[in-house]
Amino acid sequence: LDGAQEWLAPFVIFTARFGGKGESSLSRQNLKSVLKQVFCLVSGAGVTTEKRGGAFGKGRPIGLGIQAEQVDALRAEAQVWMPQKRAPEDLVGRTVGGERIVKQPDRGPFDTSNGWLLNHPLMKIRLYCEHLDELKEMGHEATMRRLTGDGAWQAAGGDGAARGGESGGGGGGGGGEENEE
Repeated sequence: LDGAQEWLAPFVIFTARFGGKGESSLSRQNLKSVLKQVFCLVSGAGVTTEKRGGAFGKGRPIGLGIQAEQVDALRAEAQVWMPQKRAPEDLVGRTVGGERIVKQPDRGPFDTSNGWLLNHPLMKIRLYCEHLDELKEMGHEATMRRLTGDGAWQAAGGDGAARGGESGGGGGGGGGEENEE
């Protein structure tokens, strides 16, 4: 996890607070599920399952500079490696290794975790990378105001970057997102 040490802690904080549906907080159980898989992907160890041999992403550690399209390519590869019973809509029609992703795959073994094996963890990485892009484009203050709701983000002295989004306010609730993305 050499290079990941710099971004994993901020990723965990961001994902816990804004990684749920509608950028709400993520439940403790869902956060644990996501982090288990993200750590395996970031380390290059890969994600394993009893239903299939080998490890998804083994030897290909994910770095912070990954772009949304690269995450989507990994999600598509994951859908071929261990398909969900219903493929995510944005992946249907993609081709991976000569195999076209269809809405309802006709072969298994299937990911019976409703996407928590790979799709959700990869989406959380994508969401965080998009957040970092937004920070670069819009600035910290504007981004945190958008995430927490107008007026909920109070940065004393105008130095929002020093607070890292830890002031009180929104985030929009949480919990109850057992099958969210």
